[in-house]
Amino acid sequence: MASDPTAIPEPVPAPAPAISDNVSALAERVSTPTKEAWILHSLKKRSTEFIHTHELNVLVGTWNVNGQAPGDTKELSSWLGFVPEDEDDMSLDVLPELVVLGFQELDARAEAFVYNNTAKDVEWTEAIEASMGVTRYSFCKIASKQLIGMFMMVYARLDVAKLVTGVQTASVGCGIMGVVGNKGAVAVRMTCRDTPVCFVCAHLAHDATQVDRRNAQFHDICKRMAFGSNGGNGAAAVDPLVPKTMELRGAGNGGAAGRGVGIFDHSYVVWLGDLNYRVAIDAEGSDYSAMLGVDQLHIAMLNKQAFAGFEEADIKFAPTYKYVLGTSEYDAKRRPAWCDRVLWWTRPGFQDDNDGGGVTCSEYTAVGALAISDHKPVRARLGVGVWTVDADRRQAVYLDVLRELDRYENECIPTATLDAAVVDFGDVSFGRAVRRRLEVANSGQVPIEFSFTATPSRPGYAPAWLRIMPSHGMILPGETNELELAVLVDERTSAPLSLRAEDLSDILILHLERGRDYFVQVQGNYLPSVYGMGLDVLVHCKQPVRGMSRQDFERCRASGQFSVPKCIWSLTDFLSQYAVGRGYSLFYWAGDRVLARRIKEWLDADVPLDPAAILQCQTPSDDHLARTAVDEPERIRIHDHAMQTGGVIDGIGAGTGSVRSAASADQSTLVPSAMQSVLGADAGRSPTPVAALERLSLGPWNSDSAVADQPVPSSGSTSDSGSDFGDPDSLLVSTAGGGSNEERLVGSPLPESIVNVALALPHDGGVDTVASCLVDLLRSLPEPLIPFSLYSACIEAGAISRAAALEALEDLAPENLNVLIYLLAFLRDAVEKGATSAQRVAQVFAKVVLRAPSERVSSDDKDRGDEEEEGGGDDDYKNAQLFLLYLLRSHGQI
Repeated sequence: MASDPTAIPEPVPAPAPAISDNVSALAERVSTPTKEAWILHSLKKRSTEFIHTHELNVLVGTWNVNGQAPGDTKELSSWLGFVPEDEDDMSLDVLPELVVLGFQELDARAEAFVYNNTAKDVEWTEAIEASMGVTRYSFCKIASKQLIGMFMMVYARLDVAKLVTGVQTASVGCGIMGVVGNKGAVAVRMTCRDTPVCFVCAHLAHDATQVDRRNAQFHDICKRMAFGSNGGNGAAAVDPLVPKTMELRGAGNGGAAGRGVGIFDHSYVVWLGDLNYRVAIDAEGSDYSAMLGVDQLHIAMLNKQAFAGFEEADIKFAPTYKYVLGTSEYDAKRRPAWCDRVLWWTRPGFQDDNDGGGVTCSEYTAVGALAISDHKPVRARLGVGVWTVDADRRQAVYLDVLRELDRYENECIPTATLDAAVVDFGDVSFGRAVRRRLEVANSGQVPIEFSFTATPSRPGYAPAWLRIMPSHGMILPGETNELELAVLVDERTSAPLSLRAEDLSDILILHLERGRDYFVQVQGNYLPSVYGMGLDVLVHCKQPVRGMSRQDFERCRASGQFSVPKCIWSLTDFLSQYAVGRGYSLFYWAGDRVLARRIKEWLDADVPLDPAAILQCQTPSDDHLARTAVDEPERIRIHDHAMQTGGVIDGIGAGTGSVRSAASADQSTLVPSAMQSVLGADAGRSPTPVAALERLSLGPWNSDSAVADQPVPSSGSTSDSGSDFGDPDSLLVSTAGGGSNEERLVGSPLPESIVNVALALPHDGGVDTVASCLVDLLRSLPEPLIPFSLYSACIEAGAISRAAALEALEDLAPENLNVLIYLLAFLRDAVEKGATSAQRVAQVFAKVVLRAPSERVSSDDKDRGDEEEEGGGDDDYKNAQLFLLYLLRSHGQI
């Protein structure tokens, strides 16, 4: 017998050693529908290498016998058409290889609807075999199927019978109530050589007006007719091009795994029977062309109402219905019609092939000599192109096609070359960007589209402390793109790194569209700093953070003891001694960046600030005036006025209203810092940092410095307390442009008196740097001094009253409250001593003590290399200033 095309062949040695011999593994790489279609197309072009086509000679006959008994065997022989009159004239070459005969109304008795009596099919089987004469012994019966009056028998020539496998039968009734077998079909399927073929014998609804019902019955039969499971005996792939490897994935396979094989799950379908389609109208003419023009079956096929895709040979014989029994005369009561037909369907892709595929018809005729029925029998001789598949050779060709596709894909796969697999940033400090370069070169033959992608453990394409520019793009073949990787640890990302809970390390995935992924390791050594450290940690630390381990931080936080962080105390104590105590201005001038980095290193290492090194630093010019000061022309005008008068307006600091010379002031005899009075008995001398931290227990200010609610002073007057703490809202009025309260804008030019202080008071670059470090330290807290959870309440309180501001702090944690009181004491002392103004304090510290939760955005959303102005909207910022001013006035009541 021929090789089974569904059998898994032995592996064929691969000619290319670089390609895997595992067919399944290689096929999985090309298991998309588009690629499989290309593979089938390539196999078809080379099909002659493994497919050998043969023409199967098939005799197909159909006859509605009207319940009659078989007649003379010689008359039946004329229907078969291949039985020689003389036994000596028999030749095997003229005999068909398959004989398929279908009958309708084999048993027209009413009881046949109830009892499935096989007497009639036995009678007709014996009669047909007898009519074969001497040729009978050249055939063997391979299948038969009966459904009430429908009956089909299939004979195969002995030399062909061994090439027929997988024979199965089925039937569908669609007559009375849609299920009775007076109308319906019987079917036989088989595999001839390696080609699946299905034969259907049908009897459809009678009457000329029932054309729609006949169409519906055709579709019902096609839908319901099913043979055994596709995995059963004899089930074969419809497509001879499909190897077993592809068949298992469903490519080209007729019946889906687990369901029955349908009519159209074959390469060929031959449909025969009394289809009962009539001639639509009376037509004149003797050549039947006019009648065929209104043939209902032709019309249904043309309109795709039924039998779409089927073919039929040209009809050159007389209508086969309806005759007067025993004659060749038509019944005058009925319009003649071609009810008995033979059609065929070829699976798309196999018709009109040059290699012998498809179906041809050499004879299509009716046998008028048989007159026992009101129908004439019809006979067709078909040539069906069936094939034998060399499964081993097919598998070898299949492998060649896979390798060819794999080679094409490898040539077209985007590839890249990276100049480094590890990017090391070295030591990384808080707030300082460290940049590295990564070169990506296109080493392939097609343009590459690259992008960094997220990982299961990280939603973004990079950790929050890393920025990649560009993070995606396209590179042409032979070109190189330089990417910049920048690490910046800020208050948004510093908390876990500061506590050594996380490392400054990650794996980036550089993905190429339609290509592979490349992995880049980024790493660095983050140096823990008080900057970016949480306040909940700083208040517990008693040793330098730079040298603390993760365990040290855990023990520190578990100690339960807290105080004002030493880093904050060091900065404020220095400013109290060398700025407030010497008459220098605060918070108006920018500091020196180099010195700021040095001061931060001292704080991280717990090294005392060196006045000699700090006070020697001088700012180069007046251009460092803070951004909220007046514009340049106004600043020059006020500066010139101050230089001409040689003094400043003293309406903020001393409260005397007099003008004093800055040059004549004795800085060494100024009133000692109010902070010393807060720290206790050692007010006359500077306590050591450790002693100050140990004794720090802030209480209310004395009655002389406490400020009660009082009316807003009139323009040009000063408060009775001799301080700058009048009505907070009045301090936000810009005197530069005048106008009502509704017209005031936060961030507008400073009042002239404050600008005079900024321009005329002496300032020191080192002091300015220390002041900037204090502001930066508070800004760097991951959670601000007043937590995010209290932001809304504090902003609302700022718009109401001082009592509301105090009430908003009731939920503030003790350690935060302690630091806040300490900071307010320092700032109040600076304002009272004329080093700054309450308005300036509010403008600067409202942005760092209070921060909106919305500011906690991803670092990718901002240019982290630039300085950022934080804070909410204009109204929130104004209310934050008012809130801070209320606190400055209420220090003794917190």
